[in-house]
Amino acid sequence: MRLEDISSFVRNLNSECTVISSHDDYLIVGSKEGLLICWSINSGIEKWRNKFEGPCSELIIFGKKIYLTEEGNVHSIDLLKGKILWSLKLEGLSDFVQVNNGDIWVSSSIYDLHISNYSESIIWHLDQNGKILEKWIIEGKPWFFCSTKYGVCVGLSRPKCGYGKITPGKKVEYVSLKNKNPITTGFKKDQIIYLGHSNGLITVLNKDEINEVKIGDSSVKVIEVMKDMVIGLESGMIYSKENNWEYNVNGIIDKIISGPLIESTDCLWVSTWTTNSKISIIDVDSGVLKYHIKHNSRIRKMKRYGEILVLGDSEGKIFLIEERVLNRRLKSSNKLVVNDEKRALLKERIRKLRD
Repeated sequence: MRLEDISSFVRNLNSECTVISSHDDYLIVGSKEGLLICWSINSGIEKWRNKFEGPCSELIIFGKKIYLTEEGNVHSIDLLKGKILWSLKLEGLSDFVQVNNGDIWVSSSIYDLHISNYSESIIWHLDQNGKILEKWIIEGKPWFFCSTKYGVCVGLSRPKCGYGKITPGKKVEYVSLKNKNPITTGFKKDQIIYLGHSNGLITVLNKDEINEVKIGDSSVKVIEVMKDMVIGLESGMIYSKENNWEYNVNGIIDKIISGPLIESTDCLWVSTWTTNSKISIIDVDSGVLKYHIKHNSRIRKMKRYGEILVLGDSEGKIFLIEERVLNRRLKSSNKLVVNDEKRALLKERIRKLRD
């Protein structure tokens, strides 16, 4: 199978896909070159496009407005027309963006050429008109950023490690963890925060409780939480905590996401990279591989919105997959495989008769 064979529509940004988001009938996709395009999910027709310096870093939709970080800027954009409402130049390179209680929170990182690393980062608190309300300077670079009831939580690498709590009107509160290894990624669901560490452990922040989960020995790359917590490690191993299975993808894990149901079964879509891309579709409950999809370019982004899955690759191709269409085409594909097997057996029997 190819992605093209199971997609409802395919579009092209002509540059590496870096952001994907969706709201109602609006699919918004951004590129490394700064192009931002909105398509209708139902018709596939382009609604609008806009161009920025790039690369587009992160995008969030709130109240019919898009908040986009790119290069060293943050922009507010009208969702319906794509018109820029306001832009703000920040210090450093802007990366994460979140909305909390109607306010916008952004992080920007400053790269130091002398140490070949990020020396510090700035957390910005803005109102809906782009006015700076507060800013905080923190050491190092956040590798995870989410809104909370108190403000935002940032998962930190060296030198601080642990995480920081940013609250309006207060100084940064650095929280040390039992696991002193750097944070590499994170995930938030139902007010529970999962922080992945460079040594394969997960720290779970649930209200006032902090728990550790031992997964593997290499750095945590991806966390996906549905009914179960699934972890992807730098080694290429995937672990399911509750269902107690493991799977080796034999490659670099880029993305793990809960995908559309296949034959009424919950499935994980795992994109990996070796000499080409491979998408493994895995049964969530059993860990059994259901399908493989090969692709020439590296999958950079993968997002699910209800029954829709959207993928973007390193060449800028965008694939929109709908659950209903996917299942219909997979059934057709299986029939073709069965027919091919029958033809192969028939040919083999004819050859034997000739011999």
